[in-house]
Amino acid sequence: MKLLVVTLLLSWQIGLVGAAEQVSFSKQVLPILSDKCFICHGPDAREANALRLDSWEGATVDLGGYRAIDAAAPESSELLHRIRSQDDPMPPQDAEKQLTDVERETLAAWIEQGGKYTKHWAYVRPENSLPLSAPDATGSAIIDGFIRDQLPAANASPPGESATGHIDLAPAADRATLARRVALVLTGLPPTPQQLSKYLSTADPEAYETLVEDLLQDPKFGEHQARYWLDAVRYGDTHGLHLDNRRAIYPYRDWVVKALNDNLPFDQFITWQLAGDLLPNPTLEQLVATGYVRLNPSTSEGGAITEEFQAKNSFDRAENFGTVFLGMSLTCARCHTHKYDPILHTEYYQILAFFNNTSERALDGNKYDYAPILQAPNNQTQWQLWSELTERESFLLERAAELIEQKRIFNAEQGRAWEMASPREKLQLLAVPNSLFGDSTIAERAQDLLAEWSSAESNWVPTLVAQELEQRRPTYLLSRGEYDLPTGEPLIPDTQAVLSPFPSDAPRNRLGLAQWMVHSDNPLVSRVLINRVWQRVFGIGLVRTPEEFGLQGQQPTHPELLDWLAVEFQESGWDLKHMLRLMVHSKTFQQSSSRRSDISDPENRLFARGPSFRLDAEVLRDLALWGSGLMLEELGGEGIKPFQPDGLWEALSHPASNTKNYVPDTGDKLYRRSLYVYWKRTSPHPMMTLFDAPSRESSCVARSRTSTSLQSLALFNETQRIEFARKFAERLMIESPPAAGATADGKAIEQQRLDALFVKLVCRPATAAEAAACLNLLQQMNKRYATSDADCQALLAIGESPVEQQLDAVELAAWTQVVVTVLASDPVILLY
Repeated sequence: MKLLVVTLLLSWQIGLVGAAEQVSFSKQVLPILSDKCFICHGPDAREANALRLDSWEGATVDLGGYRAIDAAAPESSELLHRIRSQDDPMPPQDAEKQLTDVERETLAAWIEQGGKYTKHWAYVRPENSLPLSAPDATGSAIIDGFIRDQLPAANASPPGESATGHIDLAPAADRATLARRVALVLTGLPPTPQQLSKYLSTADPEAYETLVEDLLQDPKFGEHQARYWLDAVRYGDTHGLHLDNRRAIYPYRDWVVKALNDNLPFDQFITWQLAGDLLPNPTLEQLVATGYVRLNPSTSEGGAITEEFQAKNSFDRAENFGTVFLGMSLTCARCHTHKYDPILHTEYYQILAFFNNTSERALDGNKYDYAPILQAPNNQTQWQLWSELTERESFLLERAAELIEQKRIFNAEQGRAWEMASPREKLQLLAVPNSLFGDSTIAERAQDLLAEWSSAESNWVPTLVAQELEQRRPTYLLSRGEYDLPTGEPLIPDTQAVLSPFPSDAPRNRLGLAQWMVHSDNPLVSRVLINRVWQRVFGIGLVRTPEEFGLQGQQPTHPELLDWLAVEFQESGWDLKHMLRLMVHSKTFQQSSSRRSDISDPENRLFARGPSFRLDAEVLRDLALWGSGLMLEELGGEGIKPFQPDGLWEALSHPASNTKNYVPDTGDKLYRRSLYVYWKRTSPHPMMTLFDAPSRESSCVARSRTSTSLQSLALFNETQRIEFARKFAERLMIESPPAAGATADGKAIEQQRLDALFVKLVCRPATAAEAAACLNLLQQMNKRYATSDADCQALLAIGESPVEQQLDAVELAAWTQVVVTVLASDPVILLY
C-alpha cells in the first residue's frame, strides 16, 4: 500500500502520462530531460556538432541524415530510437541516472505528438487566472479555490473503487489553536493574554480580523519577519573568514526590522538594499540598506591575494543575488556554462559585473568598520528620533524655501549654491543670524534643530555601506573561475537572456539591476519572494525547492496559485502585509492540522489540512523567555551574548581574533529577543545550531527541521531554559498563591497553575492526560527536592536572575521541573 501511495504521488507531481494523453513539455518532459539528459546534451554541450536537447533548434537540427526529433516523421526521431534501444541506449548503460519505463513512455508520447518545446514554467511571466472551482472568488477565497481544484488528486479511495465522498478542505481549527497559530506565524510569539481573552470571549464575526490587524501592527512583527530575510542574505556580526573579527553592520539588521514594520513596499525594500546609494539624494535609510551589498564573508588573512579576493567577494554577491531574488543557483556557471539551466558562462560574469564596481577594498584589514561606512542610529528608539528630526528639518526647509521665493534674496550664484547644498548644509546656513532672514525665528529654530541633531548623532555607530567607484572596474570572463585567467574583452553588465530583457532606459549598474528585478515583465522575482512568504506561513512552499526554480528544482504543487500570488504581490504595490493578510484569512490556513483518512497526501503537498511543523530555534528560545516574563521588549541595538558552554569560541578561533573569547552579557541584555543574539559566523550560538539555524556563511532560504535526541537533552538542561522555567514557575506561584482546599471554581491550586501555564504557551488549558502527567511529575519532584536540599539549591541557582525568596524553595524547584518539561513538549515546540 505504501508503494502504491508513493507511486501515485510521484505520478501526480510530475504528471507522467500514457501515450493517449496530451503531454506537457514544461511539466512532464523538461524535468526528465534535465535530470537524465542535459548533463551531456544540455546548455554546456561543447562539441560543435553535439546533439542538443535543451532547445527546439538543437533537437531538430540535421546531424548528418538524422535528427534527435524529426517533426516531419516523429517515428524516425533518433531520440525515440535511442531511448528504446537495447544495443546503444541513451542514457548509456553506465550512466548513473537511467530512465524509468514510465519516463520512456512519456518521452515517446511527447515525440509522437510532435516533440514541441515550451519555456520552463519559471522563465515565463506569471499570468493571472482564477480557480476552476471558484471563478467568481475574490481575495482569500481565490487561494481556497486553487487549493480545492487539486484536492481530487489525493482521494484515498483504492483504485477501481468509487470515491468515498466529496473531497474538500478540512474543518476549521478551534479558535484557540487558530489564535496561537496566526500569532506565531506573524510575530513569532503567542497572543498576549489580553489578545487571547478578547478573541475567545466575543462572537463578533470580525474578531479574527481584529486580531490579525493587531498582530500586523505589533513591532514584534518586524522582528520575526526580519529573521527570514537575514537568513537569506547571510547576515552576521562577524567577517566570517580566518580571524572572523567583529563587523560594523547591525544597523542594517535594525533597518530591516524597521522597514518591515513600516511595510515599506517590497520593490523599494529590494531597490534600497541593492542600490540605495545610487538613488538621487539618498536618505540615511537608503544608504544603511546597502549594507546588503557588504554582507559577504571577507578576510585579510596573511598571504591573501587582493585580486583573488576581489573575485571571491564578487562571486559571493552574485550567487547570493541569484539565490535570494531569482531562486537560481548560479554557482555552476562560475566555471562553465550551466549543465542544466540556460545560464551561459559569459552571463554569469555579466551578472557579476553589477557587483564588481564597489569601492571597498578586497581585503577587510580585519577591521570593525572598514570603509566605506557611515554613522547610523544605534537602535529603534534612535531611528524614531531620526524620523522625527528629519520631518521637522523638511518642514523648516520648506518654510525657508517659501520665504526665499517671497524675498528673492539670492542672486543666481547663491541660488545655485543653495539648491546644491545638502539638507544639513542648508540648515547650517539658516542657523546663522542675519544671513538670510534677518532676525527671523527661522534662525533660532535651525539652531535648536542642529543642537538636537548633534545630540542624537553622538549616539550613532558606524555601519558598512555600498559605494560605487567613479571609474568602472573592468569585469572579464574568468576561465574555469580562476581569478588569474581573465579572457576576452571587458563585459557589459547584463542579465540572462532566457529571462526578461534588461530595460533599455535603465543604467548598467546596481540601480538598473533593481529596476529590472521589480519590472512586471520579470518572470522570477515576485514568484520567488512570494513562495518564501507562503513557506513561512504554511511551513512549506508551493515550490518545495525555494532556492532552486531552475530545471533541477521541483515543480510548483499549485502553479496557477503561485502565479496569482506573484501577480497580486506586484499589483498590490508589493505590499507584504496585504499578502500575509490574504494567506492567514484563507480557509486553507485556518484548517485543522489533524491527519485525514480520506486524503492520500502524507506530506500535505496539497494543503488539505492546516500547517504543522516544529518551531525554529529563535522561536523556541523566545517562547520560554516571553513566558518567563523576563523578555526585554526593546528593538534594535548591538548583538547580545547569552549563556553558552565555555570555550567554544576559543576552540574555533584564530589566536589573534577579537572574537576569540566569549564573555556572556549580564543584566537585561541576557533577556533580549533571539533576533539580537550575536551571530559569529564560524560559531553561531550552539542552541541556534542545534535547532537547525544556518551559520549564515552562505544564503539559507529554507531551514532544515531535524529531530535528534540531543535536542531533547538541550531543551531540558540548557542554562537559559532552566532559568526561564524557574522565573515562569515563580510567576505561577505568585499569581496563584497557596490556599486551603480548592479555588472558587473548584480547581486545586496545582490544576489552576497548570492551566495558566498551558494557556500562556498553548492558548488552552491542559488536557486530562497532560494534567495527570504533569501533576504526577510535580508530586515526584516535590518528594525529590524535599529530601535533597543540595539538589534543590543547585537547580534554583541556575541563571543570573534572583530567586523570589518568599517562595518555598522545594515547591519552586518542583514547579521549575514541570515548566521546563512543558516547554519541551510537542504542544509548545510545534506550530499546529
